[in-house]
Amino acid sequence: MRRSAIVGAIVLLTLCLPAPAGAKTIVRVGFYAATIQGLDQQDSSYYVDGFVWMRWRGDADPSATFEFTNNIERWGLTQTAVYEKPKQLANGERVQQFRVQGRYFRSLDLSDYPLDRQTLSVVIEDTTSAEDELVYVADERQSGLDRAARIPGWRVTGHGMSIGHHTYSTDFGEPGTSRAARTYSAARFDVSIERPRTFFLWKLMLPLLIVMILAGSVLFIHPTLTEVRLAAPATALLSLVFLQQSYSSTLPEIGSLVLLDKIYALAYALVIVLMLTIIVTSYWVRGDMEANAGRAARLDRRVALGAAVVFALGTVLFVTASV
Repeated sequence: MRRSAIVGAIVLLTLCLPAPAGAKTIVRVGFYAATIQGLDQQDSSYYVDGFVWMRWRGDADPSATFEFTNNIERWGLTQTAVYEKPKQLANGERVQQFRVQGRYFRSLDLSDYPLDRQTLSVVIEDTTSAEDELVYVADERQSGLDRAARIPGWRVTGHGMSIGHHTYSTDFGEPGTSRAARTYSAARFDVSIERPRTFFLWKLMLPLLIVMILAGSVLFIHPTLTEVRLAAPATALLSLVFLQQSYSSTLPEIGSLVLLDKIYALAYALVIVLMLTIIVTSYWVRGDMEANAGRAARLDRRVALGAAVVFALGTVLFVTASV
């Protein structure tokens, strides 16, 4: 805590001192998000309406040369300055504020869907000055997310402003210039979100659990009723396919299994085991019904119990590994 306070005091002192000629410009950047909406997990984009401000000393005007590097719809970006020109403050600093509205991109990691956690970001960089000329400092205290902001289907778990670095390993077509492999200061505003657990339990797991109970219940029907016993697992298999397609249609093609896919793969395997058990017991009772009926019933009960245990433990293990 003491070290952080000392660093903060040094930054504030630096901002208050007059900037000598040729010194790098230190710019305090803040961002306040009013609303975040339109989160599209198909293309990892989201719409943010908010405010950005900059405070600095010196003749340079960094408010005229910054850009949002993860904005994906330049034609739809609205950036309105509050002041016609930067406002001079009593302490010698200058300030400019903007109302910004636009759509941004950050790749979503959906491997833990539907228990995934995501971070939505707005990234700011200067278009002309590298770190040896201009450095951003985060205005963490004043940056934030409006209390009334809601993201449908998600729960906000945190937000913050941070400073990073971005090195471009190129000379941008100007060989022999100082632009080659330059590092730029980057200010980033993050909002951390996660899906509610109720979405996983009630909207996704409950239908799957009902289908699995339906498939397993046929093992308690008399082994001689083979056609009836086979109908339920077959119906359950089709239901699993349709249920999986319904949630998969909302996900992008990521080329790997998400958490829910693993649970469904386990469910497919268990339904197939149930069908094979029914086929085996049907052959037993056809040979000698009186002698094998009890044997088939015992196998049915063991398979039903084993399938329930495997499904429960497998689901718990998959979920535990992703949390």
